[in-house]
Amino acid sequence: MRYLIGIGTYMGLDDSIGLRVAEAIAERGLERGFRAIELQGNLLDLLHYLDPGTDSVLVVDSARMGLAPGEYRFFSPEDVVSRKKLDGISTHEGNLLKVLDFAREINVSPPPITLLGIEPAGVVPEMGLSSELEERFPEYLEAATGFFANAV
Repeated sequence: MRYLIGIGTYMGLDDSIGLRVAEAIAERGLERGFRAIELQGNLLDLLHYLDPGTDSVLVVDSARMGLAPGEYRFFSPEDVVSRKKLDGISTHEGNLLKVLDFAREINVSPPPITLLGIEPAGVVPEMGLSSELEERFPEYLEAATGFFANAV
């Protein structure tokens, strides 16, 4: 199985982009050879999708990369370093890289994971998306579905 996993929070403006991409793909029936999952809340739930039957995972999330708001990039977890300051694993704060490290510590071998990072214009306690991300939303859907189409 292949998964597109959107992460974030709906109450964080552009931090919701991953959830909104996964939601739109599922609602519009765009899943072709993969399953779209909205994973908000406890990021440790990602471990459920890292089983031996998983061929690959695309994680969609907002990511501060120093790009213009709305720009996006594909990259692997090995290509980046988290700047979040967390002491350990928590169900209250998410850190994708720490969750992947934790998976390896408990002898879960993650399948190939790619991240689709989208530069936010704002991460504030507000619903919706910034105009910059809203305008480019169709591009994100095309990039995410195209990732799996090109991987076939």
